[in-house]
Amino acid sequence: MLPSISIGPEYLVADSGTSDGTQIKYLYQNKWYKVDRYGGEGACEELASRVLDISGYDPSKYVAYEQVIINGEYGCVSESFVKDNETFQTIYRLHSNILGRDPAAVTAKMDYDDAIEYIISFVKKYTDVDITEYLADTFVLDAFILNEDRHFNNLGVIFDGDSYRPAPIFDNGKSLFTGNSKFDPNKSISENKRIAFAKAFSGDFSLNMKYLQTHASFVPDRDRILKNLSSYDLNADSIYRRLYELCQMNMP
Repeated sequence: MLPSISIGPEYLVADSGTSDGTQIKYLYQNKWYKVDRYGGEGACEELASRVLDISGYDPSKYVAYEQVIINGEYGCVSESFVKDNETFQTIYRLHSNILGRDPAAVTAKMDYDDAIEYIISFVKKYTDVDITEYLADTFVLDAFILNEDRHFNNLGVIFDGDSYRPAPIFDNGKSLFTGNSKFDPNKSISENKRIAFAKAFSGDFSLNMKYLQTHASFVPDRDRILKNLSSYDLNADSIYRRLYELCQMNMP
């Protein structure tokens, strides 16, 4: 039984936007509550958190999510990752404010490797932060769970008034084919994997990941993840079964 909470409209932060993954969001008692838009995002967020935790990834480098019922609807909750004296600046906002252009429009004209290096150099120049490892870890996770919503508003840095640091990995809800209308539960996971499309740089998860993989500190522990997933009912289609099958595909 999931915990349930009622939150008034005065705490509503966003209920529309340009991102395909935009959800209704509330900021209540320094926690973010997100209502599922397609169905399953909260479960995906929780599962992504579990993958990172099981693999021994530094908990300060990612946002932990838990499934909850919000005003009668499925969703998830997480602690705010910015303190009172801090601001979160997305790569989209940072680039748009400084250079007056959408980074997606700029990088779309580049090869994926040049685009990645361009963004790394841009962030280093204007914030003095090297986001190489941050991007590498994010891309490894995205390739593992097939996150189809890693646009430039889901990547960023935190400013405390004096200096910047990379933001933690967050917003993994549109993964494992959640919200992908082309997903066919009657096809194998390998067939469905072909319709999963990455964002930010290349549409290919492998290219995004492999270019920076040597810089990643996050390595999915497939054995432990498979053991954890096997505790769920894997007979029916679910995000747990999908990830279980993906893990088996990627085993050496």
